[in-house]
Amino acid sequence: SEGGEKGAIVLVHGFGAFGEHWRDNVTGLASAGYCVFCPTLPGYGRSEKASARYTPELWSEFVRDFVRDVVREPVVIAGNSIGGYISAYACANAYANA
Repeated sequence: SEGGEKGAIVLVHGFGAFGEHWRDNVTGLASAGYCVFCPTLPGYGRSEKASARYTPELWSEFVRDFVRDVVREPVVIAGNSIGGYISAYACANAYANA
């Protein structure tokens, strides 16, 4: 979304969902001044279904790379269901490897 005077937020969906899962949250967050990103994790929704082993590690690396390559600024990362776990895992590993 556009905006972002308060910074960026990346919302990570859970099992059986995809980035559009957050559609009811984006408007409110953007109106409050955040730049909101809702990527679809590999293997979910309309994403490419590569022949890969989908693991929390793979998804957390995707989130890390998305923040680094797309968002390109400090973020708040939040998620629901396994998206919450992936968010925490990505953040913990980002600092462990810094």
